[in-house]
Parts: sequence; C-alpha cells; structure tokens
Amino acid sequence: MKTTVPEASNWRELLAQREGPEHFVIEGQIAVQRLLDSDYEVEHVFKVGENLSREEASSLLGYQFHRGYLAIARKPQAVELSDFSSGPLVILPEIADPGNLGTIIRNTTALGGSGVIIGKGCSPFNAKAVRASAGTLFKLPVRQSADLLADLQELANSRTLIGTSLSEQAVPFTNLPQVKKPCTLLFGPEDFGLSEEIESLCHHLTYLPMTNEVNSLNVAAASAIFLHRIQDLIS
Repeated sequence: MKTTVPEASNWRELLAQREGPEHFVIEGQIAVQRLLDSDYEVEHVFKVGENLSREEASSLLGYQFHRGYLAIARKPQAVELSDFSSGPLVILPEIADPGNLGTIIRNTTALGGSGVIIGKGCSPFNAKAVRASAGTLFKLPVRQSADLLADLQELANSRTLIGTSLSEQAVPFTNLPQVKKPCTLLFGPEDFGLSEEIESLCHHLTYLPMTNEVNSLNVAAASAIFLHRIQDLIS
C-alpha cells in the first residue's frame, strides 16, 4: 500500500479532529485499502511506525492506535435520490450511535441494499461509523437528507415504504404481502421508533415477532434480519 508524506501543514489538526467540513479520517488497513480502491479523493495515507510514529498517532487520535494505517480523504459530493439503484433502500430518520450507523452501512452493502439515507443524527464520516462499516461506506451511496419528509414523499411514488413499528397497525413481517415496487425499509430509534408523521407515509408497518418478553432488537441487528428476508417479498 503506497503511503504519502503530507505537504499540508494542518494534517495533524485533521487527524486530531477526525472529521471536518470537507475531510474525514479513515483508520485501519482494511478500511484504508477499500478507500484506495474507491472513487474517493485521498489526500494522505500514513503507515504508522514508518511515516507516522505510533506515539504521535496515538496522541493525535486520543487512544492507543494499533491498526497499521491511517488516511485522510475528502468527503464526496452529496448523494441524490436518483443515485440509488432498485435494490432495497434503508432509511434512518434519527440515528445517534455512529457504531450502529456503520454496522447498518456494512449490512446494507453485504445484503444487496442500494444505499442508506440518514435524517437527523450522526454523520457517516464519523470515525467510529467509518470503522464499524469496515470501509463498506466507500462502496455504498449514503445520503444525508436535509429534508427527509420531502425525500419520503418523492420515494413513495416509486418505492414501497415499509416502516418497522410496534403500533397497532403493524403486522408481523411474515404477513406482509408481495410487493412489485422496489422496497424501502425505515428504522426508527429503539426507544421510541418512527414518528407518527413518518409512519403515515409508509405503505406498510411491520415488526419481527419475538419471544421471551423481548419486543425489540438493536437497530443494527434488526436491519440485517429485515434486509436478508426482504428479498422474499419482492415479486
């Protein structure tokens, strides 16, 4: 893997900041390699122990770094709704945990999803989200929506919106009908779910039947199950 010696004077600041308005930091050999294989604009690659000491890397990042490689890349242009293919799309109106977000991006990539749309919450370029995605962020369109309700209204014309919910209107996932349009899965926060306004825009509301008095799963775990099983609903 080719490394570079940064010329810019603010590279230490960028590493310490982890994410800025235009740049973000990638940690670990697998994620950095996937970055280099992508269309992202890469500014600097460091091999810790060679062109960046382990002590300085740990000092800048704020923890003991043992993952081999670091990189600084520029954020890509905003993803448009038209950039998504017909595969299942995942929408997260509010997600606060970057680890969950990164895992959902990884799940969506691995299980044939077309992309992820984020409303309120954390950034996909947060260092923890990038790390949890294992670099799959660089393979998948991820849109940070400025007006999620407008996006949903537009998507409802061409996709079947399926919201996960524990409301009385929700039916077990196994009871959902076959759908011909591309599917979109919406996941709300585990503690309070989707808002009533968003649920009203969904064509179907559903839940996963559970046992032993458990009524919800971590959103990242739930996304993997739904993405794996949604293919059975697409006729």
